[in-house]
Amino acid sequence: MSLIIAVPRERRTSERRVALDPSRVERLMQQGVLVRIEAECGHAASFHDDNYAGAPVAESFAEVVAGAHIVVKVVCPTLEEIAQLPEGCVLVCIMSAFQHADEVKALRDRKITVLAMDHLPRTTRAQPMDALSSQATVAGYKAALLAAELSPRLFPMLTTAAGTIRPSRVLVIGAGVAGLQAIATSKRLGAQVEAYDIRRAAKEQIESVGARMIDTGVEVEGAGGFARALRKDEKQKQHDVLAEHLARAHVVICAASIPGRRAPRIITEDMVDGMLPESVIVDMAASTGGNCELTRIGEHYYHHETLIVGPLNLPSHGAVHASEMYARNVYNMLELIIDGGEVVLNPDDEIIARCVLLHDGHIHHANTAKLFDEESVPFGGMLHSARELPDQTSGWLNDEAVAAEEDTSADEVQDPPSSDAAAAAVVESASEAPAEKSVAGTTATRVANDRTSDSSASTSDDMANMSDNAQWGTAASDARGQTLNNEEFGPLDDLQDEQAINDLAMLDGVDPNALNADGSDLDDADLDNMVADDLTRIDGVGPALQERLYSFGYRRWKQLAELDELSIEKLSVQLELADEITEQDWSGQAAQLMEAKQ
Repeated sequence: MSLIIAVPRERRTSERRVALDPSRVERLMQQGVLVRIEAECGHAASFHDDNYAGAPVAESFAEVVAGAHIVVKVVCPTLEEIAQLPEGCVLVCIMSAFQHADEVKALRDRKITVLAMDHLPRTTRAQPMDALSSQATVAGYKAALLAAELSPRLFPMLTTAAGTIRPSRVLVIGAGVAGLQAIATSKRLGAQVEAYDIRRAAKEQIESVGARMIDTGVEVEGAGGFARALRKDEKQKQHDVLAEHLARAHVVICAASIPGRRAPRIITEDMVDGMLPESVIVDMAASTGGNCELTRIGEHYYHHETLIVGPLNLPSHGAVHASEMYARNVYNMLELIIDGGEVVLNPDDEIIARCVLLHDGHIHHANTAKLFDEESVPFGGMLHSARELPDQTSGWLNDEAVAAEEDTSADEVQDPPSSDAAAAAVVESASEAPAEKSVAGTTATRVANDRTSDSSASTSDDMANMSDNAQWGTAASDARGQTLNNEEFGPLDDLQDEQAINDLAMLDGVDPNALNADGSDLDDADLDNMVADDLTRIDGVGPALQERLYSFGYRRWKQLAELDELSIEKLSVQLELADEITEQDWSGQAAQLMEAKQ
């Protein structure tokens, strides 16, 4: 029996894209794979059933997925669709798990294996599969056109018999793939463009597409491109400088995002109040909360004389090319997991290990597991420390994710499974067990442990597919100078943690080499001899988090009980938490445990 791949029609509101276009379906069928499509699955993207030559056409979702080994979709399926998926099949899609907790639970209960296209590592080898970047390209282009349409001003400078029309001033916030495409499109339309991103590396990229980088005078990057916490005076300085530029802009395009997290709040109400009459804000991050605090999801409305737009699913507005690019991403992923007519999920392959969100009823992504108060172990039980490229998708660092809203910070922005570092302690203990006890086993798929992620057979295919992913050109050039050498620096997560501690210590004028959790100087012998309390007795602290607390010098309830506001902010950065320490009152709980012990 040949492998069956199902291509259903997308049913979520306003979704016009399709997961596989006719050209990719034809290639798969030439390789002996049976691809079954649902009737009119590609009509909204101008791909008609007749274009899928030779592919069987099913009349309903239940019929197209019946008996399928792999189901490919653009976005997360609905609960009704999940109920009809074959138990144990492989689902390939952009999950956005943090927005679809109910769907994740339903998929887990049906033991569906989910390969999340939004969890790819930021590596050169993964570029041909990077769906977030390909779809962000379309989104940035459409956002610039939407802004030009809604603005009462023309973008280009025109010299006419009736006089000269001055060009519009466009400000783009966030210089990831979407932001850079919005800059380039606005420049092609003739606007004067300036842009802002808190990453140093973004300056060259912004200037390469013809815009001017706004310098706020705030330096927020440590070694390797990782973020550090912003002091309150730095946050205020950034706010004031951006407010000056917003006051002169005719159009503002917001493109700052953090994969798998809420969008950072950057534009405040007072900044909007200072903008020019009839100015326009297009907030591309509306679906994840918006970069502007006044954004209303999916709405166009005026705040005084400024039009604020919160568009949803901009890639779907360019469904033809968005579908073609996404189909290439999916096809490259399928080539990775199909071997000899079978589905092969190799846990030693970094790409597969990072993309497997659900498998055999287990959650393999730490941030997603937190939605259900569960611990997670990476697929195969091994934590892969990728030699990652700078993040071209988000264009924003995590320490801005909640700065405006809660005055706290997160740490790094890498690829969507950004919380892998938080699972490091769990993985370290899991790696001591025999490999046969890994949770990766399943009856639905065959796991090939003897395949490696550096397979030379895939190298030529990767290079050929690079032409289909032009948006990665800048990232590839940056990687030559910024890719980390794990052998020299140690694991990526360790380097990040060390840099975060050092940066935070330097803010207070403390020697980071002598830094202890309570600010005192302790040598290695003191630390080794310190008796550790059971921190898991505090609500919200599990075994993995306890190990990380120990690694940062927090070993006693007393240390947590004495945390002040600044210490809590630092600890939140180190542990990759938002406001959990405050909400769960770790200090109060620790004090109660101390009293009970006495």
